[in-house]
Amino acid sequence: LALVLCFPPSAAGAQDADFVIEGLQKRYDSTDDYVADFRQETELKTLDRSLKFWGKVFFQRPGKMLWRYEEPKDQVILADGEHLFFYQPEEKQIIKSPLSNTFRSDVPLSFLLGMGNLKRDFKAALMESAKELFTLQLVPRRDSGGFGEISLGVEKGTFDILWARFHDLGDNVITIYLDGMRRGIGLKDSVFQLEVPGGVDIVEFGN
Repeated sequence: LALVLCFPPSAAGAQDADFVIEGLQKRYDSTDDYVADFRQETELKTLDRSLKFWGKVFFQRPGKMLWRYEEPKDQVILADGEHLFFYQPEEKQIIKSPLSNTFRSDVPLSFLLGMGNLKRDFKAALMESAKELFTLQLVPRRDSGGFGEISLGVEKGTFDILWARFHDLGDNVITIYLDGMRRGIGLKDSVFQLEVPGGVDIVEFGN
């Protein structure tokens, strides 16, 4: 992922970062649920490959989300509040693991699930921003399970996340763009209930 240059640390910069962090946390703490279209770009440095995915994402606090992929077709990532499920149709299996093992408070985007606190869990710096966009750099205060630097594009005024960029320890980069976000639509619990297709096995890890 393209990196943007960070301004030198300063007292004013720290204050600005705190302002964005607090606005962002309040925005998502006050959101019960939302739906958005997403586009994901993954750069695998070790393989010199770029992959593109897209679909629709659903969030409901606390602890529920659904990433329904259109590409790869029918791939699903689901959190039902207790477990995380990863379904790859071509493998004909669903990987199941405890949600708490995967989404600790300091794992990126855990705060969207109501499971983290940005100011507590990350060191934040405000980077060079566009006219209508804050660009926030987050560094986990402790080991984050394979992630290093995280950047967020935050819309000024609304504090909506428009994109999120993750650098893992292997120098691979994942960027997720969100569009058409709709909040407070009253998602039903059935959206986050696992449906197992016929002939698909469930493989459990970490139980």
